[in-house]
Amino acid sequence: MSDTDSPEPASGPALFRVVRVLGRQPGSVEQDRLIHILVVQAVGEPASPDDPEVTVGSVAERLKLDPSTASRMVSDAVKSGYVAQGASVRDSRRRVLALTPDGVELLARAREFQQRVFDGLVAGWEEGEVREFSRLLVRFAEAVERGV
Repeated sequence: MSDTDSPEPASGPALFRVVRVLGRQPGSVEQDRLIHILVVQAVGEPASPDDPEVTVGSVAERLKLDPSTASRMVSDAVKSGYVAQGASVRDSRRRVLALTPDGVELLARAREFQQRVFDGLVAGWEEGEVREFSRLLVRFAEAVERGV
């Protein structure tokens, strides 16, 4: 099954959300590029209808991290050119985050890679099985994130 034939485009990122949560168990190691991917995924996720601006606090919440850790990760992503900071239109004291063109590209490459990994893992499955597993995996990843 190719990337364009994937039944659920969110299934690859869902798989990596589960890995991200489970990978934070004691003894796991995060490399710099993985940290950048986590940050661009958190910044690039659809914003909350109640608060459309993405801040360090919302990154911390999305990644289930304490604010100081999220702040260091965001600072590194800013220094590396993946994320830009600006003033909020609602409150000039508040700093909001947005992906730079390099951040958009990194996010797209990460999602493509994640989907290729997922598609490779289910290669040879019946299409209906892949669709059902994909749907359930996305549901499972959402439950894992809510439960942490």
